Amino acid sequence: MQILTRFIMLRFLGNFWLLFALLFIFAVSIDVLVQWEVFVDAATRLLTAAGGTGRAGFLATVKLIVEFHSPRVFQFYQYMMPLVALGAMGFTASAMLRHREIVAMLAAGLSMQRVTWPFVLGMLVLCGLQLVNQEVMLPRLAARLLMKHSELASGVAASWAVPLAPDASGTLIHADRFDPATQTLVGIYAVVREGGAVRSRIEAPRGTWSDKRGGWVLEKGTESTTARPGDSPSVGRSSVIEKRPIELLPTNLDPTTLSLRRNMLQAHMLSLKQIRELLDAGTFDQSALRRIAVGRFSSLAIALLVLVIALPFFTMREPRPILGQAVLCAGIGLPLLLTAMIFIAIPVQVATPTVSVLMPVIALLPIAAWRLAMMKT
Repeated sequence: MQILTRFIMLRFLGNFWLLFALLFIFAVSIDVLVQWEVFVDAATRLLTAAGGTGRAGFLATVKLIVEFHSPRVFQFYQYMMPLVALGAMGFTASAMLRHREIVAMLAAGLSMQRVTWPFVLGMLVLCGLQLVNQEVMLPRLAARLLMKHSELASGVAASWAVPLAPDASGTLIHADRFDPATQTLVGIYAVVREGGAVRSRIEAPRGTWSDKRGGWVLEKGTESTTARPGDSPSVGRSSVIEKRPIELLPTNLDPTTLSLRRNMLQAHMLSLKQIRELLDAGTFDQSALRRIAVGRFSSLAIALLVLVIALPFFTMREPRPILGQAVLCAGIGLPLLLTAMIFIAIPVQVATPTVSVLMPVIALLPIAAWRLAMMKT
């Protein structure tokens, strides 16, 4: 029995990686065809910066393409694993039907439920790899995955302006530019509030983030303390009563939070530890972070349940046309999978973030149990 389980599971996993590689190469090929001139221009600028002359050659351009797209294989796995697993199951089971392997298993006295377990075990292996991918690989590659084609020559994400943003203490922070490569703010202007009223204003031409000190280390920073409503009128007409140098702007608006507020896609590349730290800091949308954290496990459960729901289309006691069963599998499995994934991504106001993300799992669980129980064997 172990030999049969291992044989089916390895065939399922082999078909998965083959289909995954074909789809990834197809997606990369389309991007390369559309963006070929962009890749060539970026390779030429890199060649010029290194002291070369002329237009970059084919090998230099291919090297840049590989460097740009190779980290995206992990992101592709994150999004496409459930869909590719469903297709790999269909190809594997169809081949077993065509070669009468399922008939041989029935003749040996095996039940149809026994035939489904190797696919379930293979799917659990893929789900385990998905967890490793999300907790280890994607957080390390987040900066490279967020790069655009226009940023190929520099090799880092472009800087952007930081609009007036509040931190946990109520301080409003603005910057003319944030450079994610050096974790530096340029043109800093912060408004420190106390009880809703402005207490002081902090200005600095530049600031660098320090994890150890928990804030932005300012370069030539100054803090102007303003008069409060209860201060003596002898201060004069000017609201500024003191101006002193300041070295540190303590805040929980770290580079990760600033990047998340600009691009929500990065939140899906954070590890659970990083999400927990953001929840404790309170600088980002709490419901969105909880939905992402719980949805990470809910999506794996959905992928497994949809696979179980689709398996009985192929594990049949009586012979039926394989093409018709494949059409039924795709027509029911794909809409179920896509609808459940969309339901996870869209917030539902009538329920808490945790409950709304788990609702597709709760709905699919009895359907999967019914499909296994009604399987003829």
